[in-house]
Amino acid sequence: MSALTYRELYAPAHFGNFYETAADYEIKEMLQEAIFWGFNAYGDWFDAADLKNPLNNPRAEFLTPQAIWERKKSSYRIASRLGLQTSWIVTPNHVFTDQLLPEIMAEMDGDDRFMGQLLCPSRSDGRKSILETQRGLLQDLKNTGGHIDYITGCPFDYGGCSCKKCTPWIITWGQLMADLHDEAREVFPDIRVRLIGWWWTDEEHELFKAWADSKQPGRFISLAEHIRYDETQPTPGIVLPEGCKPQAFVHIGYNNRNTHRDVYGTWGPLIAPERIEQTVRNLETNGFDGYSAYSEGASDDVNKALLAGLSSGKYSSSDNVLKAYAERYFGITGSQIESWAEWLSGWADPLSVNLTNARKEFDVLKAGVRSPEWRLEQWECRLRLFEEHSRVIEQKEWNEIANTAAERFVLERDRMYREVWKLGLVRHVLNYRYSQPEWFAHYQSQHEKFNRSSEM
Repeated sequence: MSALTYRELYAPAHFGNFYETAADYEIKEMLQEAIFWGFNAYGDWFDAADLKNPLNNPRAEFLTPQAIWERKKSSYRIASRLGLQTSWIVTPNHVFTDQLLPEIMAEMDGDDRFMGQLLCPSRSDGRKSILETQRGLLQDLKNTGGHIDYITGCPFDYGGCSCKKCTPWIITWGQLMADLHDEAREVFPDIRVRLIGWWWTDEEHELFKAWADSKQPGRFISLAEHIRYDETQPTPGIVLPEGCKPQAFVHIGYNNRNTHRDVYGTWGPLIAPERIEQTVRNLETNGFDGYSAYSEGASDDVNKALLAGLSSGKYSSSDNVLKAYAERYFGITGSQIESWAEWLSGWADPLSVNLTNARKEFDVLKAGVRSPEWRLEQWECRLRLFEEHSRVIEQKEWNEIANTAAERFVLERDRMYREVWKLGLVRHVLNYRYSQPEWFAHYQSQHEKFNRSSEM
């Protein structure tokens, strides 16, 4: 495979994920490994959900907003020192809780893509607050040794306003991005603008191109087109502004298929060798310049290696990446390298895994591992989770076997989050409450009864 030019790891530090909770040495190791596999850019997003503005701090407190902001600044500094290009991702009218004043709030009627703590940028005070906030954050980052190469905008999730003045939103947002770019250049004079096409419609692409070519020619240097779940390329026929390079927004947080509510690691680590390889081939064939890889933490570690390894041209196939991954992290040699690659790839369709065989093979392969660490342990967690889940659903009625297996499942999942991935207070879609097994509600209602019965 030939190399794609721009290969960004988009790693938002939020919701209690690894990127938010990691220490500097862990971020450095993660980024060094990302570079090894082939990434050449790093991006983060300051998700304002539940947070006050960290710079509006007259008492010099150090609470959640300041702690998360310090994490992001440090990660950017580390990325720059390692030679990565840096991207400042913004959903511009999604603001901090202390900025959400009723008289300037956005309207959010009629579009499910509009969400968040939103200000209306068509109201002068709302626009002023948006621009001053972003410039203040960038200036503080620069003052503390950080550097940003690109400001990258996304109009939805979070974002949006449905008031008459903001309609069509995609144009209002485009002008807001242009204004933000002007503000950002006051801090970083050479900063350029990239865009993310997450959830854009074909009509919005057409509207945006016509507006940008007329009003902002040459402003936007790339657009990462949305690859929808279970697809391996953006929708054909998307139009872009003149001079705007086609890139892709690649979701690496699920397996070959988005099934079994198995996303973001709630059922263990993820792997998508066929989907990612085909995605890279399609991007190369269709003239794409690069991508932004959407990652939510440690759970997609194998997919990071697959995407970067293939898109950089370092490896010619997913199988070769998986062999290199096993050799690098498990400390193995010889025929076991190929066996590990085959065992890992089997989890790309987790519902088809023969758990009895997978356990036998894992126990044999694990005995030959010379450098056991979290990357190996996470896969044993996944195997245990599916084993206990299988024991539960094999029971025709809720009995002691089902209750015990369910308890083990819950314990193993908690242990994976805390001891293996070292996650924090996990929030929003990353919390496994959104991906519970079908038996979980019954387990909650029944397990205390079974526990009391066993104590009599």
